[in-house]
Amino acid sequence: MSESTEIVRRPVALGSPMTDLDAAYRLAKALAMAGVMPNALRGKPSDVLALMLYGQDLGLSPMQSIQGIYVVKGKPQLSSQTWTALARRAGHKVREIESTRERCTIEITTKDDPEHPHRETYTIKLAAEAGLVTIKEDGTLWARSQKGERLPWETNTKTMLRNRAISNGAKLACPEVALGFAIEGDYDYIPDDTVVEVVAPEVMQDVVVTEPEKAVEEIASLVGEFDFSTAVEAEVVQPEPTANYTCLCGAVGEHFEDDCPKAAADA
Repeated sequence: MSESTEIVRRPVALGSPMTDLDAAYRLAKALAMAGVMPNALRGKPSDVLALMLYGQDLGLSPMQSIQGIYVVKGKPQLSSQTWTALARRAGHKVREIESTRERCTIEITTKDDPEHPHRETYTIKLAAEAGLVTIKEDGTLWARSQKGERLPWETNTKTMLRNRAISNGAKLACPEVALGFAIEGDYDYIPDDTVVEVVAPEVMQDVVVTEPEKAVEEIASLVGEFDFSTAVEAEVVQPEPTANYTCLCGAVGEHFEDDCPKAAADA
């Protein structure tokens, strides 16, 4: 009596912590196919799964993890909004005291020590000393990639100063909130180990599906480019036996068995 094996699909529970790797990976595969996913994650279910697991450690839902966690140079980091939200969810208070293109001051009041708030200030001068941005003689800021593209320290200076102030302050005042995660921009100072030139692979031209009638016309036009009216005489070369080939009649290197004159005479 044969036993039938039936694959049982367990439902993936949404809105609750994931405890089953198979269910989590199935969810990651489904999300990786979505058109609303960031380009860096689209079609990469393993990366989606990693972010989901990162976020679960912080109490985030899968979608919150995908939108609020980035991986820069192999290291996970949180967006400033995510870090601030986690701090406030833990009962801490995060307040912006000052924010300009030259400096940003953040005040963090922890739940367990409300009488001693911590203030953290980060300035554009500190960013320049860290090599994140260059201050020109006329006071303008310059921060470019190896390709010459403008970086956030040049285009969104206030936001980057705020991110760094929140990061430095939170690491000191409430490090338990992010469990060692960095905040966006923390790894800007880490240089790439190697610069790899990515060369686009050669691809064939796109295949165009043609209607049958048009296909016949195209084939006819191609046939017209060749001349089939002139016959070409081809020389037929008969193979010869090797020097050590021995026929059944005893001849060595003279002929094949099919061409053996003795066999023809006997027949």
